[in-house]
Amino acid sequence: MRIALIIHELLVEGGGERQCIELARRMARNGHQIAIFTSAYDPLNCFPKLCRNVNIINVGRGHLRWLRKPLPVRGFLDMRRLVARVHQQFDVWNPHHWPAQWGAVWLKRKLGGRVVWNCNDVPIFYEKARQRQTVSDMFLAALRWVYYFYDRSQNDNVDLTLLLSNWAESNFKAIYSGPTRIVRAGVDSVFFTPGGDRDKIRGRFGYAPEQFVLLWLGIFMPHRRLQDVIHAISRLRHRGLRVNLLLAGSDRSYPTYFQSLNALTRQLGIEDQVTFSGKVDEDEIRDFYCACDAFVFPNEHQTWGLAVFEAMACGSPVLVSQGAAISEVLTDNETALLFPPRNPDVLADKIELMVLQPSLRQELAANGLKLTAATYSWDSFADHFYEACSHLFGVELSSAHVTDTVTPSRDELIHNG
Repeated sequence: MRIALIIHELLVEGGGERQCIELARRMARNGHQIAIFTSAYDPLNCFPKLCRNVNIINVGRGHLRWLRKPLPVRGFLDMRRLVARVHQQFDVWNPHHWPAQWGAVWLKRKLGGRVVWNCNDVPIFYEKARQRQTVSDMFLAALRWVYYFYDRSQNDNVDLTLLLSNWAESNFKAIYSGPTRIVRAGVDSVFFTPGGDRDKIRGRFGYAPEQFVLLWLGIFMPHRRLQDVIHAISRLRHRGLRVNLLLAGSDRSYPTYFQSLNALTRQLGIEDQVTFSGKVDEDEIRDFYCACDAFVFPNEHQTWGLAVFEAMACGSPVLVSQGAAISEVLTDNETALLFPPRNPDVLADKIELMVLQPSLRQELAANGLKLTAATYSWDSFADHFYEACSHLFGVELSSAHVTDTVTPSRDELIHNG
């Protein structure tokens, strides 16, 4: 099967970017003809090792390259250029995120094929348009209604939408039509395993062997709700319980939010307990997971949460917000400790429970390992994706019988002018 994955940008090491790349790697390994098309690619900061031998075609930005906002305009211009540059036919156009599905729909009209959209995050034009109240905001609201109706009209041409969770599917069906299917992302069970270099990471940040270290790892963004964890750490300090919080990841996307977190730690007087590590090298992600005593995921309005499974696969017990959809597949006090979002008091109670009950940590870690190993892997994700694509063509195809497996050259894939 010939499959073109489309993602607007490959600039950071986010969950959506990893999902796109891992799917491409698995499908290529299974003998399919694969290419990833993007409008912007940073090979140094977007999983350089994962991207080795992956056929990534950077078509470049569209008109007005200096323009970054409004994002719908930027996305529209970039997708127009992408469509103009692609001339190779594919059986499946597989957009990831928004606005890649626009480009996929236009390529379907231009070259044929089917569109299978990995809608990791449901577009929020509709919600934002409805929230605007003031006169000065009415113009923005009108623009967002235009974006929403255009977006919806394009999505009518999507053949199948894949979503990561029941929560995301419910949000999608509230505003869009068309068939949907839940295909849950997984984890690299070869790379993410127990046994990372715990001492190296703990020594780097000065943690003694007996000190409890709570880890969060990802990209700093407002919906991560890291302020809730910082407040929980402060509450525990007032109870006489010291917990070290290691916040690991890049601040490039939302520097203002990152600065607010630094200011909050100073305001609460817990700078000695909260450490910001900076961007984590791809080779050390496993070491970070293995260095912590527990992993926390306070995110709200989160479609999924790959980092949770990565931590579990490394043998770390996890605390997960019920505002993150990954909580749908977790069981409180069995595979995770679950807590309501935006509630530092309850989160502090859960952390305290984790600290004071080593046997509970061991049980959660063991159950988490079993869950990820048995159910959630990238190979399984690729198999479910292929099954969904096969049904679109009305046949049950087997990757073992794929005949068109030659990867086309860049000149074949894009226009040389």
